[in-house]
Amino acid sequence: MNRIQFFVLIGLSSLVVLLLIGDIFLVRQTNFEQNRLAAAQQAINQGQTFQGNLKQLAVRIYQDSQKNGGDQGLKDLLARQQITYNAQPAGQEPAESVPPAK
Repeated sequence: MNRIQFFVLIGLSSLVVLLLIGDIFLVRQTNFEQNRLAAAQQAINQGQTFQGNLKQLAVRIYQDSQKNGGDQGLKDLLARQQITYNAQPAGQEPAESVPPAK
């Protein structure tokens, strides 16, 4: 093996080592981003579940207040939160109107 072959071999091995280090870095970065995405997706799923539960709760509270002849405190609270419900015939859920988030 002469000198030129030796330096070419050393250069190519250095390139392989650099590519290996780059691959390791990219794999770690990808795993980190995947974990972050999974956490965000879990928070979104929980939020959707909570939103459904809160909507059901609001409908039931509204229906209860209508059975008791209306509750002025509830109406004030809904007005402060900018939530309005339209009364519907029996057997139908009231229509909810919520302003867009700021």
